[in-house]
Amino acid sequence: MFNTLKFKISVAAFILISIIMAITTWQDIRSTENKLLTAQMEKVALLSDRISHGIMVLMLKNRWQDLQSMMEGLVKDGKELKEIRIFTPDEGVIVVSSYPEEVGEKIYPVDMERFKSKEENVSFIKNKSGERFASKLTEIRNQPICHRCHDPKKDILGVLNVELSTVNVYKSLEKIKKERLLDAVIGFFLIIGVFLFIVGVLVDRPIRKIIRAIKKIESGDLSARLDAKKKDEFGRLAESFNGMVNALEEAGKEIERCHTEQMMRADKLASLGEMASGMAHEIKNPLAGISSAVQVLISELSDEDPKKRIMNEILNQVKRLDRAVRDLLAYARPAPPNKTFSDINSILEKALFFIQQVAFKAQISMDTDFDKSLPEIMVDPDQIQQVFINISINGIQAMTEGGKLSVSTGIIGREGLKKEHPDVLDRRNDWIKISFQDTGTGIFDEDMEKIFQPFFTKKGKGTGLGLAISQRIIEDHGGRIIVEKHKEGGSVFSVYLPVHEKQGEAGN
Repeated sequence: MFNTLKFKISVAAFILISIIMAITTWQDIRSTENKLLTAQMEKVALLSDRISHGIMVLMLKNRWQDLQSMMEGLVKDGKELKEIRIFTPDEGVIVVSSYPEEVGEKIYPVDMERFKSKEENVSFIKNKSGERFASKLTEIRNQPICHRCHDPKKDILGVLNVELSTVNVYKSLEKIKKERLLDAVIGFFLIIGVFLFIVGVLVDRPIRKIIRAIKKIESGDLSARLDAKKKDEFGRLAESFNGMVNALEEAGKEIERCHTEQMMRADKLASLGEMASGMAHEIKNPLAGISSAVQVLISELSDEDPKKRIMNEILNQVKRLDRAVRDLLAYARPAPPNKTFSDINSILEKALFFIQQVAFKAQISMDTDFDKSLPEIMVDPDQIQQVFINISINGIQAMTEGGKLSVSTGIIGREGLKKEHPDVLDRRNDWIKISFQDTGTGIFDEDMEKIFQPFFTKKGKGTGLGLAISQRIIEDHGGRIIVEKHKEGGSVFSVYLPVHEKQGEAGN
């Protein structure tokens, strides 16, 4: 559940929507608070102007002694109007107040600082005794009409301070906060619900269909298909999926057809192998008799007799037939290897010695580069020698107009396997590599996969069993034969034989 795409998208959306909702709700509450406080400051400004006008009327009527009762009455009748006072502009001493006990005391420092900063005609919010008030300071100017009672040299007769309580404002704000939070929670769950529904319909449901189809294919049911009617990404994915399944179905049918053909071919080859093996045994003995008889006849003929050349040709053809029969028997009924600790370089030198006359006649030079530090390994010397001869003869026959056969040996350690076919060779072993490089015409790409198949040949002579027998021998020794094209032309046959600990192999 926690690893599903739906869960991850939902968590991301939950976090994102939570942040957005929290920010918008906080901004809305802050904006509402500012609006309410602004309205309160406008109200205190209006009240301050009206009270200032009333004070002026009383002063003109010389009823200044009624100021005290007027202020007390206004505060008593007003729900939000809490304090009204007049203080002197120079020392800040309260001369009249809605609370008589304040008279003679100094005004609050915050009010005096505000007055001295020349911001007395602007409403503001202040904190006092743990409560917030909307306050306004208004100068009572010494107008000409007031000169009959006041010194004309004084510009300001006093400062009117009016304060409104913000208790109702914050009560309303708390109510609004609760409403906004409730709206935010409801809105959050509605958005999340709609989002989850959309994700379920547009994302989760198509993905589940794809998963079900994939599981059907895993179980071997290649009839599973997806609805590709939609034109969105899932529709294109469904089209690609259906195309892939169609290709798999076709590939499966092709594999089944090839498998059937291979099984039929294997049955035929097995039958042919049995027949060829029986025929080879029947042919081998007569061939031996013919060879012996021909050799006797040749010994009785003089060198000048023209029949002797014909007899020699007959003997060569008999030997050729004998080699073909031996190859056929070796492939049809291979002998188990008789392994002993052997030196690969010595086996290779003997093999090259046997073919040097063949190479000389074909105008082919041989270049050798042997690693003298090779360890002895468990192999059948005769079978490995036959492999080396087969590969060398194959390379010589590929160079119809002369050339060079380069033969080298070396040890490939575990670290060196990264460059030497790591997908084929076991990294747990060291390997001896025997390389045969010719300068012939090379091998066509289409023939690369067939070159080790029995009876495959393009040389017009031979049985086509030499490389097939060689591959079987090397694989019986736990090794590999790999053929590649050389970048400068020709082919490279690489024989890899595993190196094991002597005692472990001897014990086996």
